[in-house]
Amino acid sequence: MNNNEEIIKLLKKKEDFISGAEIANTLKITRTAVWKRINFLRNTGYIIDASTRKGYKLLKSPDLSIEEIKSAILGQSNIIGKDIIFFDTIESTNTYAMKLADTGCPEGTVIIADAQTGGKGRLGRKWLSPHGKNLYMSVVLKPAIPPKDASLLTLMSAVACASAIKQVSSLHVSIKWPNDIMTCNKKLGGILTEIKADMDRIFHAVIGIGININLDINDIPDEIRTTATSIKIEQDIAAFSRSIVTAEIIKELDRWYSIFLQNRRKAIIKEWLKLSSTIGRVVKVTVGANTFTGIAETIDEEGMLILRLSDNTTKKISAGDVTILR
Repeated sequence: MNNNEEIIKLLKKKEDFISGAEIANTLKITRTAVWKRINFLRNTGYIIDASTRKGYKLLKSPDLSIEEIKSAILGQSNIIGKDIIFFDTIESTNTYAMKLADTGCPEGTVIIADAQTGGKGRLGRKWLSPHGKNLYMSVVLKPAIPPKDASLLTLMSAVACASAIKQVSSLHVSIKWPNDIMTCNKKLGGILTEIKADMDRIFHAVIGIGININLDINDIPDEIRTTATSIKIEQDIAAFSRSIVTAEIIKELDRWYSIFLQNRRKAIIKEWLKLSSTIGRVVKVTVGANTFTGIAETIDEEGMLILRLSDNTTKKISAGDVTILR
């Protein structure tokens, strides 16, 4: 636990003010260092009152706190979340994570932003990324797998995200193939997997995760208002803690990535199928300029969608947009 986390812990213990001298003595740092840490915490969203005679008092914590996330995952995450980098605003957490991975950052490094100016979705689409509302997170992974298995990372991440949201909310969460996190027949979030690889192996992969947490209905553009939602909207609450959601996703990602590294792909696919809102449904799949309609029967061990066509033949789909017809 670093000094920032220790200060937050001390402030939360006190219902009233705690003196700068007491903080300094407890942490064995100078009072000037305490003052600098307090200012840093204020800049990350903590509202802290200060009195020359009384010291400091915590009035309000941000709903997205790296210190709280680290504290929540402490001892419960082996690979993912050992290093967490936070930005108030960034172009794209995925873009930054790919550049960071090129420099040799540790596996499991997590990049989180409060807002993105160029958030990315699949197929070059933009991802709505306003301040103070949602989770925008990317994770650097270095699995020793061939590029053809990269789609399994997306399936694994979708299982982890859906499982985490189910644990911290009362929502019925499902997965629409290949990467959409759904609730109430609307999109709650999505996953974008990007890799750097040669013909034989992946050098690194970046899992980008976007979850709508505290969007209000008026925050959602008119053109997607009937198809997108947030945890706040569906739970009908004032706000939901982004720290809680983020910490749970990191823990679930770490757990399912461990299963992935043990080559237990059948366990991942089995759980994905349990959570799927696609399998067994009549769907339309758009792949480039082509469209296929049929029954989504299952996914294979590489995560490809098996579509039963009207002539009773099957087609494997590796990537595409799915519309559920019935």
